[in-house]
Amino acid sequence: MPTVSLQTGVPANPLLSINGPVAELLLNAADRKNALPLAAWQRIPELMEAVRADPAVRVCIVRGAGGESFCAGADISEFEAIRSTPEAAKRYDDINVAAFQSLKALPVPVIAAINGPCLGGGLGLALACDIRIAARSSVFSIPAARLGLAYPPEALSDLLEAVSVSNAKRLLFTADRFPADEALAMGLINEVVEDAALDGRIAALCERIAANAPLSLKAAKHALNHLAQPAQATELSDAQTNARICVDSEDYREGCKAFLEKRTPQFKGG
Repeated sequence: MPTVSLQTGVPANPLLSINGPVAELLLNAADRKNALPLAAWQRIPELMEAVRADPAVRVCIVRGAGGESFCAGADISEFEAIRSTPEAAKRYDDINVAAFQSLKALPVPVIAAINGPCLGGGLGLALACDIRIAARSSVFSIPAARLGLAYPPEALSDLLEAVSVSNAKRLLFTADRFPADEALAMGLINEVVEDAALDGRIAALCERIAANAPLSLKAAKHALNHLAQPAQATELSDAQTNARICVDSEDYREGCKAFLEKRTPQFKGG
């Protein structure tokens, strides 16, 4: 199976493999619940260009390594070093959003095969996929409010394509973890299967999609993505300003510190 890796001689994160009509993006950090460091986020658009360049590919899968976690989001242990100012945080968010957009803009259907935690930026990756199939043990959350940061405004449109505004607010305001059945009920995912059936269901879905006309699939994805997007004139500047205020706050520093120290954060609103 051909692969594309980050560096020679070390495990790649992420890892791309292509087997005939099926490409697979493997989030490859099982020891950290597949939480992605900045270098991994930066690599995703490059790997998606490799998928785009292969005319044999008909469908792409995104999954987490190890069989126990899809993706726990960003690697928070990096935040103090590379996301400590509003400017640095904006650059980090831009890199995250570019990763999401590279999946969304891929001309072939993209399927998220979700098991275990699907959190924060990991849920952002799943929402950028066209179809989300989850194992029953999966859990979903956007914990931004527990870290004192704002979810990238540009990524919220993907969330609103999947769920109602009210359910989006519930996810963001509570930062709670939701089980697979509840995620299905709110529209966050398309289907729930038993854990042992996930790989077989993904394989069957890939086979079904790959048998269809590639140009029809490309046309349908392009048109639906375009129709689902809000008007390009939508003003994001206030939302981006609020995001910068969050990351320049004491609450943000407290949230990250509390996470790393495995304690409840004490937020003061400033």
